Amino acid sequence: MSLKWMIQPRKKEPIRLVSRRHNYFPQRFEWRGHRYDVRSVEEAWTEMRRKTARHFFRVRCREGTFDIYQDIRLNAWYLAGQVS
Repeated sequence: MSLKWMIQPRKKEPIRLVSRRHNYFPQRFEWRGHRYDVRSVEEAWTEMRRKTARHFFRVRCREGTFDIYQDIRLNAWYLAGQVS
């Protein structure tokens, strides 16, 4: 079973995507006034639902591992949760 299904649902928090790698993968983002540099993207997946479409990324930073996603229809970025 993938780890993405083991995370408890949390309130989404907006983040600002600062830069991307290869024009797709998150490379740097800001959350709560702090800048996070992405060391690696551990997993990426897309969820398509009736009214939503989201690109999810599990990213590893020096500060921990986070699940972030892009709401495709709104072109907005959110933090879904911190894994570790």
